[in-house]
Amino acid sequence: MDQPVRTMIDMSVAVLIFLTAAAIGLQLFQFGAASLQTAYVFGEAQDRSIVSTLKPIAGDGTVSGAEVLQTLAQIPETGMEVEVNGQVYSSTLEREQLNANGLILSGRYLSVMERDAEGQVVRVRFTFEGGGT
Repeated sequence: MDQPVRTMIDMSVAVLIFLTAAAIGLQLFQFGAASLQTAYVFGEAQDRSIVSTLKPIAGDGTVSGAEVLQTLAQIPETGMEVEVNGQVYSSTLEREQLNANGLILSGRYLSVMERDAEGQVVRVRFTFEGGGT
């Protein structure tokens, strides 16, 4: 075979292989983007209202004042009202506005959860039971 014809065939094969690799790469890139989009959509559809559940550490059904303070700090995320010894903290309370001076961190508090008709917690009521100084 003549040298220029051989070179032209080699170049044609090289261009064909390059175009095939570029098309496959583009298809893989689009598949990866579609997979990421699907994962994002499914992630957004999941329930994002999962928060830590208030579980008494002591066997007597009470929680510490520190746990009450943590519950108060989570008001912006949970969107529920919290009542501590008759003082109601609104569900719209910002963390910077939190004033819990009367809270005894080492004390024990009895917690009662109020739920709506759908079973969602709308208010947590804490009553001081004693302990602490």
